[in-house]
Amino acid sequence: MSLVYVNGVVTKPEDAMISVYDRGFLFGDAIYEVTRSYGKILFSLEAHIDRLYRSADAIQLNIGIPKDAFIKQVYDFYKKENNDDIYVRIQISRGNVKKEQISLFPENFDQANVVMYLHPLKPFNQALYTEGQRLVHAGNFRNPKKSLDPNIKSGNYLNNIIALLNIDKEKYSDSFLLNDEGFVTEGTTFNIFYVKDGVVVTSPDESDILLGITRNILLEESGKQGITIVKKNFTLEDLYSADEVFTTSSTKEVMPVSYVDDQKIASGMPGEITKKLSAIYKENIKKYLDWATINHPWK
Repeated sequence: MSLVYVNGVVTKPEDAMISVYDRGFLFGDAIYEVTRSYGKILFSLEAHIDRLYRSADAIQLNIGIPKDAFIKQVYDFYKKENNDDIYVRIQISRGNVKKEQISLFPENFDQANVVMYLHPLKPFNQALYTEGQRLVHAGNFRNPKKSLDPNIKSGNYLNNIIALLNIDKEKYSDSFLLNDEGFVTEGTTFNIFYVKDGVVVTSPDESDILLGITRNILLEESGKQGITIVKKNFTLEDLYSADEVFTTSSTKEVMPVSYVDDQKIASGMPGEITKKLSAIYKENIKKYLDWATINHPWK
């Protein structure tokens, strides 16, 4: 069963309603977060809500309630479904424009529209984990950070949508973008890593990427397990010649890559460091769930 929350009203998806004057609908003037549950616990919800509020601050959007109260609100909504392994999306727009004048100027600072979605999490094709993804670099470029910081998780995803429009979906599972300097940035919904001679590389924090929560966990935990992750700019050629390539996201976790464009990555099978980092991430999930089972005030 799926449910939708709109400004405190919980309905089935087909009954959910938002105004056609909503600024998210009209202008993409909205922010969002996506996470998932394991069992009945929303994984790292605190980190996602922290990032949601950072996005709100960056665009001067007033969510209207403190973070702790918002986390409780998310859990109160989740309990209405309360099934295992749920996909959760939270989207907040600046509110509605005045009906007499559809103006771009943001006048309604205190009337945010809050929408949340609960859907059963569809399992990803397990072949993607055992055989790897086939990725292709997009024909368009990543929006530069100096124009729109990708760490603002905004409702305007046209840059990423365009990256998906022209790929051969029979051949490739997803796409990623370069910046205007020719460096690899990130995928449509994921961060990218590669491994060369035992060293893991990901883009620098200051580059044109979203600082993903799964990425952050690997950066924090990998050193404890003797794995070095270096942050530096890299090119398509670096990916082509890599020993391993993998991607990270909250829903897909750590997923290996077997091909980049038409170039097979090493043997084309998931590498040992990718497998080890996947295990590290899963152990981090277990630790969080163990903690939350006992200590989480909203569970």
